Amino acid sequence: MWSYGPHNANPTMWMGMGFGLIVLLILLALAVWMIIAASRRQSANTPSQSSTRPVETLKERYARGEIGTEEYRERMRELEGDKRG
Repeated sequence: MWSYGPHNANPTMWMGMGFGLIVLLILLALAVWMIIAASRRQSANTPSQSSTRPVETLKERYARGEIGTEEYRERMRELEGDKRG
């Protein structure tokens, strides 16, 4: 009578399962892509340590007395010009 198993499977059923698997893989790839894109966008919006480190070093040197006020101001203007340009 009615028998269930791979030997009596309808071919259209297998095609439907294959299509479902393809759709699932596409959705999974889309989700991974969205996560990667969001993390890249977030990291691009945060200031990098390399852009703030020279200013911090300059402030530390000025505080320790290694450089004078005029040199501090001149270098600070140069660093601020680099940020804008």
